[in-house]
Amino acid sequence: MMQGFILRLPKFRRLPVVPVRIGNETRRLPEDSAIARQGEVDKGSFLTRTEITLQAAGDWLQRRQELIRRVQWGFVLMYYFLLIAPALLPQPMNRAEIFSTLAGFAEIVFWGIWWPGVILCMLLFGQFWCGVFCPDGTLTEWVSRHGRGGKIPAWVRWRGWPLLAFSVVVVYEHLLNAHQAPRAMLVSLGGASLLALGCGYFFGRGKRVWCRYLCPVSSMFSLLARCAIFHFKVDRPTWDNAPKPLPRGIDCPPLLDVRRLRSNEKCSMCGRCSGHRNAVKLAARWPGREVVNMAPNEIRLFDAFAVCFVLIGLCYGALHGRSPGVVALLQSGMPGLAIKNAFLAAALGMTLIAAWLGSFSALLLLVAAQGRFRHALHLAYALIPLAGLGLFSGALEHSFALLAQAGFSVAEARSLVTGVCVASGGIWSFCIARQIIRNWSGRHYFAQGIFSILLAILGSAYFFVSAEILAL
Repeated sequence: MMQGFILRLPKFRRLPVVPVRIGNETRRLPEDSAIARQGEVDKGSFLTRTEITLQAAGDWLQRRQELIRRVQWGFVLMYYFLLIAPALLPQPMNRAEIFSTLAGFAEIVFWGIWWPGVILCMLLFGQFWCGVFCPDGTLTEWVSRHGRGGKIPAWVRWRGWPLLAFSVVVVYEHLLNAHQAPRAMLVSLGGASLLALGCGYFFGRGKRVWCRYLCPVSSMFSLLARCAIFHFKVDRPTWDNAPKPLPRGIDCPPLLDVRRLRSNEKCSMCGRCSGHRNAVKLAARWPGREVVNMAPNEIRLFDAFAVCFVLIGLCYGALHGRSPGVVALLQSGMPGLAIKNAFLAAALGMTLIAAWLGSFSALLLLVAAQGRFRHALHLAYALIPLAGLGLFSGALEHSFALLAQAGFSVAEARSLVTGVCVASGGIWSFCIARQIIRNWSGRHYFAQGIFSILLAILGSAYFFVSAEILAL
């Protein structure tokens, strides 16, 4: 006789709560939360309502890791289904059929919603996607717990791998229109997932070595997260003076020394360190404060190169490199140059635009810094908001193209959204640059004027990006 079965839902442990006086209110909070351990809180002078809410949110992330892992595996299943299934099914013969197929749904989810949303999230809120939702991060950490646990070799730690991989992926996806080709997308995203699995199996024990050292998008996400509003703030004196017995050490997936954490650059915002020694909490900050307050040893030529030549130059060149105007110019024969292959012409177009725009940006930064190389490197970080919102508006071009193919009129909305992104990014970048320049000796107004010229030129370039490429 066949017996039925019962679907058992996961049970979550109810945490003990204690009353905590916050201003004129009394709230019942988990007894192990950082706020509860502080006792009575003066909401007006000691901790604002926003700070209380953020700190509680960070503590919630720390306590609910089991629930977060279940959510992560749900994202893993959905992500790889939408990545693999459309590539195995018969491909649509033309774009008119794309919206009635699984491939079309996957394209809308991946490139119409997910990619623009992740870029904006990184710039505004930090790398929450990486620490809480990323399927590749979930898989590489899980495999690492059951893998060989080998020592991380020096070649894996080379800083250039993520930037090089990101550049290759950007050129590949735009040359082959991978956004519109499920099998090409499987090669790109699926290949990265296989590498993440291999990295997790061979290196580290229960860590995200892939996310820290090799993930292609980590190079750009690390730059964008420096300007984010949220961060996990470490109170070093409280950490060092924590009473005994000390709690167990933090299981930090990206292998950070949380005690010395000063930057959002590599923090995945997973929340596992929140409340540790009553010294770590999720907090808000002025967007761009980290960039302004960077120590001299934190300012790197590599990051300035990534901002000027990749985040600005290559990402802009990827949109324009295949445009008919650039390809026609190269095919018609520039002085001493004639390329008849459209594929090679597009690749060369991307490279030339990236080199020209990156060099132009670097030159104006050096002029604004009045020839002081270290100051120019620091000022390059101020371009991150404009470059990040420019990348976001570029990602939205595909969203608008999908809406246009569905029959919607998007010209006015596209111009409005692009204008808002460019204006917001320009103002944000100028505010950061102004704070940086105020700490210099010399002609401040000259430096601000040159930087404003650079912002105006880049903003104009972003605003007049042609969506013609997306119709190819």
